Amino acid sequence: MTRQRVALVTGAGNGIGRASALALADRSHRVAVTDIDEAAAQRTVHAITEAGGSAVAIALDVTDDTSRRAAVSRCVSELGGLDLLVNCAGVLRDARIEKLEDSLFESMLEVNLIGPLALIHTALPHLRAAGTASVVNVASRAWLGTFGSTAYSGAKGGLVGASRSLALELAPDGITVNCVAPGFIETDMTSTLPPRIRERILAAIPIGRPGHPADVAEAVVFFASNGYCTGQTLLICGGRGIGRPIAEAS
Repeated sequence: MTRQRVALVTGAGNGIGRASALALADRSHRVAVTDIDEAAAQRTVHAITEAGGSAVAIALDVTDDTSRRAAVSRCVSELGGLDLLVNCAGVLRDARIEKLEDSLFESMLEVNLIGPLALIHTALPHLRAAGTASVVNVASRAWLGTFGSTAYSGAKGGLVGASRSLALELAPDGITVNCVAPGFIETDMTSTLPPRIRERILAAIPIGRPGHPADVAEAVVFFASNGYCTGQTLLICGGRGIGRPIAEAS
């Protein structure tokens, strides 16, 4: 009997991480649902098990080495291995450069760049042992550049660049590494945006609506299931990466 693939998803208590965990469980993955908020992770696990899936909730602070090691260890021991790592945990706080304090910039890097790369390092022996495995890093359309978002854009751009390098390094081990880069997605993280900023963003999306976490989760599932696609970054942004929509002629 073929062993079920095992996925570890960070930031899976809410938003894109939760949607990705649910989508992977629906595709017969056993899922380690990790989040800094263990209660939120438990709620995701409940949704998975209610639907007939298999999952375990694990508290994880991606900025802490002890927490990273413990989460990977529990995933492997309780679910039987590790075939897929989805780095979705993230934080969005930013300012224009003249107001950007060191502490804010450092927190952006620790959560959005250093944490994911360190978790890949921790998980790597288990991913190699799987024979064929995948890493999907959730970046952001912001890596292309966003006004007033130097720290966040820099961290996500770093994640894209690192993922391309890792794809080259890990291909001989049968491990693919790809990024999904969401645009404006309706999540707790984006819900605090001022209305005027929200309106400006929506006006720039050709499809004319914000994205939903499930839109991004489908891209995660694609990368998780394709063993020949690596080093790629897929924009999930309603066409915003193409350019601004043209207003209708009066």
